[in-house]
Amino acid sequence: MFNVKKTKYDIDTLLSELGIEISQDCTHLHHWLSAQYVLNEREESLLAEIHPKAVQEVDSWNEEELKMHFIAFLIYIARIDVPQKIKVFYERPLSGVLQGNSISVIADCMIATPEARAKPKKPYFFLQEFKKQKKDQSDPEGQMLAAMLLAQHENNDNLPLYGSYIMGRNWRFATLVGKTYCISQRQYDATNLQDLYQIVYNLRFLKELILER
Repeated sequence: MFNVKKTKYDIDTLLSELGIEISQDCTHLHHWLSAQYVLNEREESLLAEIHPKAVQEVDSWNEEELKMHFIAFLIYIARIDVPQKIKVFYERPLSGVLQGNSISVIADCMIATPEARAKPKKPYFFLQEFKKQKKDQSDPEGQMLAAMLLAQHENNDNLPLYGSYIMGRNWRFATLVGKTYCISQRQYDATNLQDLYQIVYNLRFLKELILER
């Protein structure tokens, strides 16, 4: 621990300090983002209810409002939870030392295997949300990748980690496998109904990907 240095979680620093490579060969990411489902009547109704509100208000919501008025409903519609196997957690801290770099981050949303009822044990997916404020230097992609790297170190199983970061209405998705990092080339606009459905499909597919591990 003598030579440990504290590392910022901006994306460029993480990539260079930890030797992470951005790849265009993204089999796991493409497989994840190919998800297709048919929603039931209740899910369709709820999505139809929250979509117009997002169109009108998403650009004015702060991070907590975005989470409470919108993200939480999408996660509910996606129906990710599986008793004793998969649980959604919010505002959970992670920290560790990676290659001599001390890193800590608070995960806005984490999907993990639960330990007992109240604690995440093995994380698989991280979501970071961001609403730019004056003089704010936050980097949601860096926070997301930092959480994924910490989970990768903790899980120690060489299996893919999944992530997403949100800037207002726009969502991007990512995977981390070993030292290979992939980020979706396109942004999914949550005010576009077709994109919104795909966001829900992507979230729901996480359950299958996790249960297959």
